[in-house]
Amino acid sequence: MTVFSLLTTILFFTLFSAAHADDLKENNIYRLGMTISKLKSIEGDGLEYTALKNSKFIIIKEQVDGNFIVRFNKIHKSNHERYKTENWVLYDKAYILPKKINGILEASAISKESITGLSSGPLIVPFKYRINDNSISGDATIGFYAGTTFEPGCSKSNWCFRITPLISAGISQVTVINNGESENKTSATWAAGFLITDWSDMNIGLIFGQDRVGDKSWTHEGETWFSFMIGWQLK
Repeated sequence: MTVFSLLTTILFFTLFSAAHADDLKENNIYRLGMTISKLKSIEGDGLEYTALKNSKFIIIKEQVDGNFIVRFNKIHKSNHERYKTENWVLYDKAYILPKKINGILEASAISKESITGLSSGPLIVPFKYRINDNSISGDATIGFYAGTTFEPGCSKSNWCFRITPLISAGISQVTVINNGESENKTSATWAAGFLITDWSDMNIGLIFGQDRVGDKSWTHEGETWFSFMIGWQLK
């Protein structure tokens, strides 16, 4: 493995696998990772409200005591017997979200930022399966991607994830063999595929692409490869 490949692999796992439970930020939209009850309205109406898992809310303000004033912009409800006496949160009310849920769990630990729309960032491909000769190579690629992120599965069920169809361009360090001698060359790389993120704290990616060094004698010049990526969010 070349130094380029080793550094790229390390960077890949750093970017793709690691995540942290960041503090909740004002004006950001989040999705609940669990159902929470006993929420109180800032109006002080004396009622306790319940927000079902995967409901979305926006942080209006962080109070001096560390609690948050929030407003829900996507509300899920359940007809399950155990919820028949619950007062569900409403769109036209603001609520106090405790910094610690039930005095134990940090609000930031059970809330995940809801990210949709245009997205971009670095794309790291540490290895490739080359279709033309059924080989696996460590010709790592580092590039930049652009795409659009959707949350198609976020409902009141446990099924929730983000998917990002994308296109990418970058450079690769590849090994070219000519007359029995190997030589490392830099190739231009394009790729397309999709990333599935935040699926039970797991991230998955499937990428197809081509490398071009400008040498038609190279076995893999303009030939299609694909790479499969998987990682877990570390809290």
